[in-house]
Amino acid sequence: MKLLYFALFAGLALWPHDPAAPATTATNGSSNKLISLFPNLYGPTGIVLPNAEHAAHFTSAFQSNFSPLVGSIVNQLTSIPIPSPASGFLYSFDSSLGVYTRSGQSFGPIFAERAETIGKNKFLAGVSYQHFNFDRLDGLSIKKIPALFEHQPAANPEFQKDVITTDNAFDIQVGQTVAYFTYGLTDRLDVSVALPMASANIEIVSDATIRRIGTSTQPDIHYFDSAFPDKDRATFSAAGSAQGIGDVLVRAKYTALRWKNGALATGLDARLPTGDEYNFLGAGSVGARPFVAASMRRGNFSPHANFAYQWNGNSILAGNFQTGVKGNQSDQLQFAVGFDMGVTKKFTFAADYLGQQQLQGNRVRLVDYRAANGAVFPNVQVRRARLMQNAASLGLKVNPIAELLVTFNLLIALDENGLRDRVAPMIGLSYTF
Repeated sequence: MKLLYFALFAGLALWPHDPAAPATTATNGSSNKLISLFPNLYGPTGIVLPNAEHAAHFTSAFQSNFSPLVGSIVNQLTSIPIPSPASGFLYSFDSSLGVYTRSGQSFGPIFAERAETIGKNKFLAGVSYQHFNFDRLDGLSIKKIPALFEHQPAANPEFQKDVITTDNAFDIQVGQTVAYFTYGLTDRLDVSVALPMASANIEIVSDATIRRIGTSTQPDIHYFDSAFPDKDRATFSAAGSAQGIGDVLVRAKYTALRWKNGALATGLDARLPTGDEYNFLGAGSVGARPFVAASMRRGNFSPHANFAYQWNGNSILAGNFQTGVKGNQSDQLQFAVGFDMGVTKKFTFAADYLGQQQLQGNRVRLVDYRAANGAVFPNVQVRRARLMQNAASLGLKVNPIAELLVTFNLLIALDENGLRDRVAPMIGLSYTF
């Protein structure tokens, strides 16, 4: 029976949750990687109008304007919470009976960590799936983000006054199936591994309009080519999807202190760059996350608190993939405070407040661009700043039979900082042997 359960979890972990997703594709650009969708939306040199007698080049600012979006995706990938690999069941050695007995009246938290370990020679296998459909970027709807393109220096200063405004709609979805395994080396030491299968789907639609500030009486200077029905307006689009293995996580957790109805543990997570960073399936860098977890038990009520520091290395995603220059991904401070409560012997409710602060994040805000004739157009401005994100985790664990747990959870964004999904669902199964 144990081998049957193990085979079930392994099969679920490797089974793609989006079988209809095609191989990575891109309608624009020379690369077929998702990262190329952003800078190559209008072509490799930006917006170039077809007038052969005038170099009508508008600044290729799309990549720089939307680098925070790319950066937010990367930061999200390095900080998407995965279910705790700790067992919902705890075992302690009963010296009078000479055997390990199950203890505890609650099945533990979902995204947070408790200090107790699973027990010597105990083994946990689990699988979970969560889905993110991002809809906000620093308070802006990603279905309508403006960006403005200025004319490059020209011999005729009137030509240079024209601008192109764009309204941009993004559809960004990320799915993650995680198989995780935990083994109790001793009564105090657990080792765990998480094997993610990730998917990413991105669609971009940009509606561009020529604003004739300096050439209002000369429509033959700046215009879109004949591929577009309107010489003043054009729509550009790009789309792609990818799926594959994500970044593997390895963990060790040690219960350093124990006291009556409580414990304190320390641990370390190591992130291995096994995911394809060019397709947003991985962070593209090694990461290390030391953490501390404290928990107590009062009957069926178990409060807990966690604190961690996420260190991230250098990645092409934080630099310039077109030149091959890597940049340093932002480190993060992370914490969790909450409780889990055994409502019945078969049912546990878990609630957590989750916070993380990116020490060097990208922030986006709307600003007004004033044209040469006094007209005002919306534009986005990028700045470097600390980024604080807060979320609530509300879920439940059900024990239908034996040592099997079924988990349901909602991750609810409590702010609009960075790239956010208001509510991200998760479902999972785990079995302890």
